[in-house]
Amino acid sequence: MLRVLIGTGLLLMAVGFGAAGWQYWQTLPKAAVAEEAATATPVPPLPARQSWLISPTGGLVPQADVQAYLAQERFVPARTLRVVRQAKLADLLVGEEKLPDAPFLEVLADIRAPKVGDGLCQVLLDAIARDCAVNAARVVEGSVDPAVGTAMFQLELVFRLQDDGTELPDLATRVLHTDRVTLDMEAGVEGTESPDSALKALLETIGTACGAPDVAEICRPLRLTLDWAPDRPVSAGAEVAWLAPLPKGMFVAPPLDPATGG
Repeated sequence: MLRVLIGTGLLLMAVGFGAAGWQYWQTLPKAAVAEEAATATPVPPLPARQSWLISPTGGLVPQADVQAYLAQERFVPARTLRVVRQAKLADLLVGEEKLPDAPFLEVLADIRAPKVGDGLCQVLLDAIARDCAVNAARVVEGSVDPAVGTAMFQLELVFRLQDDGTELPDLATRVLHTDRVTLDMEAGVEGTESPDSALKALLETIGTACGAPDVAEICRPLRLTLDWAPDRPVSAGAEVAWLAPLPKGMFVAPPLDPATGG
């Protein structure tokens, strides 16, 4: 009964305030109402953006890839840099801190894991990104080596690409191509002695791939991966996407159902 009374009282208060507000507006001179409406700051509408893209085979591109390619105004789950890397535990300390005893090293590493991604974010910001954030970071269980003071970490960074001022073409007249590029270690890639330098080398590889003659319009990286440790070869790659004119004989009808993956 008490809940009913409280609920009824709140409802009556809402009705009363609403009626009072309406009476206030009714008592205002019409000129004042018009002036207040005219001086109110207008809220600009969000720009309309096509929410679907066509694949080279004529099907719909998964929504995750559509967002990763088009939605540069925000972070999206499918535009990521995923990293597995080794790092020194001493680099995770702050100020005059000292490393704890061996049984607590993994706890420290897990708590401070996001710090491991700071340098990688800076590499992205210096090259292709206007925003970057560490979305997830964990120490690899059992990877702490107390003898040398290192551990392996799994990171996921999200980023937004820099705006180069290029306007998108009519997306209904384009298809989205995707391709996988990798850091060719057999070609003797130099400057991969650290995860930061390895990422720089990967970004240079992406730039070369996007500049290839068969890549048409607005080439963008979607997903990057990097696996780095000083005692093994670097493994790094990226999925890139670009627009191209519709193949001859293909025409587009706007989709009736959303694409999968969104």
